[in-house]
Amino acid sequence: MTDVLANRSAKDRRKLDYYPTPPEVTHALMQFLELPKSNNVWECACGEGHMAKVIAEYGHPVVSTDIRETGYGIGGRDFLLEDKLLAPVIITNPPFQESEAFIRQAIGMGAEVVAMLLKSQYWHAAKRAKLFADHPPTWVLPLTWRPDFLFGEKGGAPTMEVLWTVWIKGQTDTRYRVLAKPV
Repeated sequence: MTDVLANRSAKDRRKLDYYPTPPEVTHALMQFLELPKSNNVWECACGEGHMAKVIAEYGHPVVSTDIRETGYGIGGRDFLLEDKLLAPVIITNPPFQESEAFIRQAIGMGAEVVAMLLKSQYWHAAKRAKLFADHPPTWVLPLTWRPDFLFGEKGGAPTMEVLWTVWIKGQTDTRYRVLAKPV
């Protein structure tokens, strides 16, 4: 099978849709956002800390939680069952099957900034039109490269195109900007 992620069947997908985020993906977002250093960030699907470690490099205290016990952050915390906002900024790569629920949960909790890494065709689905209408994002930020979410495991020829979608409280006029791969 040459297609690593984009067209895999449910049985081929990793448990809990766990695909760690390559560092350059998070660097591109952080360089674009330029958040004040005082902003605490919640990485609510932290896995083994791939994104959280990059976010911390930008001077942000990071609260890292995950549904699984991975040895990084606070394990056993299901973001969809959380009732308290642990930081005003939420940045994560949510499990694809739960992405809409993650978006609604983060915005519903009152986060000031929410950034979710999604498949590039995410907003093309008719079933997500209501989500977009209910919560218009501030930014849609497609990446100009295909990240290798398998870190070379399948030959290093990634096929998945992704984008960041960002919501900033009070800013509902959606803008589109492409993000180049950081050097």
